[in-house]
Amino acid sequence: MLKKMPVLLSVLISVLICVMYVQTVCADPVEDKIKEIFPDVKPDSVQESPVKGLYEIVKGSEIVYLDPVTGYLIFGEIVSPKEKKSLTADRKRQLREAKLKNMPLDKAIKIGDGKKTVIEFTDPDCPFCRKAGVYLASRSDITRYVFLFPIAQLHPKAAEKAKYILCSGDRKKALEDVMAGKHDNDTLELCNDPKVDELLNDHKAAGDSAGVTGTPLLIINGTFVDGANMPVIEKLLSDENATNPHDAQPKK
Repeated sequence: MLKKMPVLLSVLISVLICVMYVQTVCADPVEDKIKEIFPDVKPDSVQESPVKGLYEIVKGSEIVYLDPVTGYLIFGEIVSPKEKKSLTADRKRQLREAKLKNMPLDKAIKIGDGKKTVIEFTDPDCPFCRKAGVYLASRSDITRYVFLFPIAQLHPKAAEKAKYILCSGDRKKALEDVMAGKHDNDTLELCNDPKVDELLNDHKAAGDSAGVTGTPLLIINGTFVDGANMPVIEKLLSDENATNPHDAQPKK
């Protein structure tokens, strides 16, 4: 009986902890609590945060924190008091770098063979995408990997144009023509090829994985640029010492 006391004591302590925390932690894993709060959202990952008791929830490019006891969600940054730096920003950087390494560049539209690399998520009807695209097309020192990411809520005909580009035998030229507005008033003839539909879905999936919420999103030598921020784009492309995580080679 005495030998069983430590075990019984441990069980009793566990029960008391459950009661103190209103059985939230014991009854439901963190994932179940997330499902309860957001039944239609599937997080990319869930793990303990640097702050004890809080859990990090990652969805796309966003990070929020959950207190599983109260169910409270915390939006914001965790800042280290010693280093005075954002641990949340560091974590987002790690996540983006990991996604970049797994980017399916072999499925993108490859343009050029310059030593500087630009991974591009673009909507065929997005005016800012077209502005960035015209500038990038003018440079001969870059290799572009273009993923089509039509946003139907903003541009109802963008998906049709994206499919037209992927149906084309010369995707580079089709992309340039579409982005130049040459087909804005045309009735496009689309192929009936399941592989094209699958490829467009792959492009969208790559964008979702990269955390695309708006277009254009550019990744220039590993640095993410949201929007057609031309000064930043020009500065990154003028950096002669920039290194490319992919070495301009698509994933096999």
